[in-house]
Amino acid sequence: MDDRISELSDCILSHIMTMLSIKDLLKTSMLSRRWYKLWSLRRDLNFDIFNVFGNSEEELLQTRHLIDVHRNYAIEPEFIFIGVPSVERSVNLDISRDEFVKRVDQFVKNFQGKKIDYFRVNFFLNHSQSNTIDQWISFAISRGVGKIDLLFLGRPYVPFNLTSQSNRYKFDFALFSETNTSTLNHMRLENCLVCHPINYDFIPLKNLRYLSFEEVKLNETFIESLLSNCPQLEELCLLICEFESSMPKIVSSSLCHLKVRGCYVASNHNQWELNLILLDCLKLTSLELDCLELTSLDILNFNTPMLKSIKFFISLQQELDAFATFFPQLENMHVTTFSMITIFRQTTQPFKHLKQLNLIVYTDSYILDDVEYDSLWILNILQASPLLQKLSVMFADSIFSKNQKDFKDVQIFSHDELKVIELGGCVGNWHEIEFVMNVLKYARSLNQIVVSPYWREGDSLNWKCNPMWFESGRERMREKLKGNEVVGREKLMLI
Repeated sequence: MDDRISELSDCILSHIMTMLSIKDLLKTSMLSRRWYKLWSLRRDLNFDIFNVFGNSEEELLQTRHLIDVHRNYAIEPEFIFIGVPSVERSVNLDISRDEFVKRVDQFVKNFQGKKIDYFRVNFFLNHSQSNTIDQWISFAISRGVGKIDLLFLGRPYVPFNLTSQSNRYKFDFALFSETNTSTLNHMRLENCLVCHPINYDFIPLKNLRYLSFEEVKLNETFIESLLSNCPQLEELCLLICEFESSMPKIVSSSLCHLKVRGCYVASNHNQWELNLILLDCLKLTSLELDCLELTSLDILNFNTPMLKSIKFFISLQQELDAFATFFPQLENMHVTTFSMITIFRQTTQPFKHLKQLNLIVYTDSYILDDVEYDSLWILNILQASPLLQKLSVMFADSIFSKNQKDFKDVQIFSHDELKVIELGGCVGNWHEIEFVMNVLKYARSLNQIVVSPYWREGDSLNWKCNPMWFESGRERMREKLKGNEVVGREKLMLI
């Protein structure tokens, strides 16, 4: 049979090769001189467990690069600890790590391409592979790389036999001093130690636009120097980073997006959480940060006149008032709270420009039947947000409360802008139904309210569901809302 594929142009074939794994790509290089030339035209180099070892989990399990690990997790029903077995698929480092490094190194040393755009390594590596990793980085720099991701946590497959993460790879920005490259615009580093090069001029990083550190040990002075010397930097992420003594001052004339979560100082085997204190970014439009206690808001030095979107955690309604005071220009808020146990009262500070609000509400399953839960505090936020158009509320890990209360109306109010409401994690609790009844009554421009049992935690992409909804939750809500006195029933969609 004729080789129809070989009749295609070099341009089309090189594009096809960008879709092949590294393992399959190397096989094509043995077909002919033409194919050997073509695979070197690939400009995106992505090395992870699938690209290097196999195309599926089943194949990786058969070759023992992945293994099923049984773990016990503690849960506390009735305050009794019970070990719950769970199966996770993990990387078998004993047979995978050396082979992974060998194959990637072989590819890099034989790669004939003169230009690459993207270099990515996603595998659990550490200081033991330092010399080889340094050579990979130099290889990428010499070919004018624009985007580098060194993801040495190796997600989503955590090594099962890992004893310590202290032996991190030592990343040295001085590697970029070998050239005056200005092509690098994106860098993401995980699980490493970042050195502060002495007398470093940052010229090779002058076009850097995106920078992310996760589980990285950093020097706060280095971050401050980097910010002042990277005039194009638009996005910075500091996730679970260890600093030497304090949180760096975030001062930038270009930064538009900032994410700071879980940063800390380690001392004598203890960890001390750090909060962002000084933020001077005139162009900043979005901010994601950890919990800020009400007292710490008073000492914040924030200069962010363009801030439109914020994501944060609060534990008390009073703190929401404080955020309205500090950030009156907000248009989008994503709020996580562990408190539904609130006294319904008027919010004193309005969110005059807020258009979209996402709430994640965690409930305490042990005290659910012993306290007065009330979803009507969310209506309180509606009253304080006259321009709000979309409201999403997710009751995380929601359970059914047997202690059902009598429904009540709130003080009469109206909202003329709210168009869409999404309620996730619902199981038909009285406070969920109560909220729906009241919002249907007072949100005059509402087009749709969607109620579902699905929720997810944090930034996870995995949706969870409480089966209670499918058994009786929807029927319970229909029963309560079927009366003629319920306004706007036709706008309700039950999933």
